[in-house]
Amino acid sequence: MEDFIKFFINIFSNSKKQKVSLHVNEKRDVNVYLEAFENSGIYAKLNSKFKPIHVNRQFCQIMQASKKEALNTNFEKLLKDNFLEISETLKCKQSWEGTKVFSTFAQEEIYLNCSFIPIFNEKEELDEVLFLATDITELTLSKTSLKKSQYQDPLTKLPNRLQLLTDKSTLILKNRATFIILNIDSFTTINDLYGNLFADKILQLVAKWLENNLLTSKSKLYKFEADIYAMCCYEDIVEQTLRDYLMGISQKIQEVKFLCDDTEVDISMTIGASQGEENQLKLAQIAYKEAKNAKHSFTIYDKGSKKEEEYTKNIQTSKTIKYAIEKDLIIPYFQPIMDIKTGRIDKYESLMRIKDEKGKILSPYEFLDIAKRSKHYPKLSRSLIKKSIDTFTTSPCEFSVNISFLDISNKKTTEFILDILDKSGIGPWIIFEILESEGIDNYKEVMYFIEQVKSYGAKIAIDDFGSGYSNFERIMELQVDFIKIDGSLIKNIDQNDDMKIIAKTITNFAKELKIKTIAEFVHSEEVLNQVRMLGIDYAQGYHIGKPNESI
Repeated sequence: MEDFIKFFINIFSNSKKQKVSLHVNEKRDVNVYLEAFENSGIYAKLNSKFKPIHVNRQFCQIMQASKKEALNTNFEKLLKDNFLEISETLKCKQSWEGTKVFSTFAQEEIYLNCSFIPIFNEKEELDEVLFLATDITELTLSKTSLKKSQYQDPLTKLPNRLQLLTDKSTLILKNRATFIILNIDSFTTINDLYGNLFADKILQLVAKWLENNLLTSKSKLYKFEADIYAMCCYEDIVEQTLRDYLMGISQKIQEVKFLCDDTEVDISMTIGASQGEENQLKLAQIAYKEAKNAKHSFTIYDKGSKKEEEYTKNIQTSKTIKYAIEKDLIIPYFQPIMDIKTGRIDKYESLMRIKDEKGKILSPYEFLDIAKRSKHYPKLSRSLIKKSIDTFTTSPCEFSVNISFLDISNKKTTEFILDILDKSGIGPWIIFEILESEGIDNYKEVMYFIEQVKSYGAKIAIDDFGSGYSNFERIMELQVDFIKIDGSLIKNIDQNDDMKIIAKTITNFAKELKIKTIAEFVHSEEVLNQVRMLGIDYAQGYHIGKPNESI
């Protein structure tokens, strides 16, 4: 129908003046088109004062009026603020097109895509106006409804995160803004215990409670994903007032008994808040994470904490890790391990490095902790193991790779390790290093992994032994082949008698069990001499050799 209107208007175009208008003596040429529109579209003919002369059936139907009522339609009132604009446009021998909201005789709003086309007499005076329209009410309302749903949480009917971001982008701040993130504690427990429908009702109850307990009367509450709410206040609030509010609301919500389906539920929340002119939502989220990690009920972002820089760096490091995986830039470096009695290098430890977008080599200290908290770590670990095995397939030396409990508990990684041991026959040359402080408490799972790899001839080393609580009993049960004495005990052993005593105790314990010992962080000849005097079997450190890409 819209195409029909455009075509109809084009019929009226004066080719010389390019004016969308019609003279009286040209009416005969378009009667056939008017007759066609009479039965297919919304049509009315108006005099120069915009009073209807003729209306068709569709016009009466859309206006919910009889023909008599329709002929009395007050177009000036109907067009409201646009009337002057339309009348002036028509006087200039131009048609007017646009979408208008009309109020029917039944006081219902409708949306019409309409055109007003002027007709002039021989004296070049406005004689009549043709009104043509199509009904787009359903389409407009559906678009409005869809747009509204994009900016509203369907459960609580609160504005959502997208609405908050929209509000922020259109607002010119005159004062410091305050942003608050509120998260229900242990909400998954409520979900698991009572079911999704019950949990949804709790979310609605909490939403209503928060709306009744806003920071100020001008504050606005939003509902984010899952069990997270956000509160925004664009008034200038002093920090002590904010702190008092957060303390009060944290205590108050714990005193409320949320009644749902005759069941009382206790609620507590973890809250993060931030104040300032820029990035307050982001900083409030950082404050929330700080509160959660510290198990505090609330935290206000401290600009001096440099947490924002830390999170920004973590994001960049995560991108670098992903890039290294996609481009296969995981690089094994090998650090030699010397047999102290013979002075020969007969072992290497395989250490992970990755290359970033600029070609810089990153050490594990720069990325490994972040990798272990992400989904990328298993891929890094499997790549290092595969490349290390490829390197030592034709070498007579033993080599070790570090295995965390994350690897042991990852089914895909353990299956990968067992498969490659089975196919490569490398088992007797590989040593799996397990951190003494990580995973030993998960004894059964670690023990099962050890039994499996030992069946292929692999050996086991406990890494960083002595760095924390050293469980000698567990070491006996795990039947390890090597104990690597942590560098914190070794690096100053030539100057610290207490460290020497601890290292001596570990060495004697290992000898009794026929377990070989390796001293880490041997960085000088003086330290190496002390390690040799203690009877430690192997030495590793910069004095022996730095990690290198080749062996």
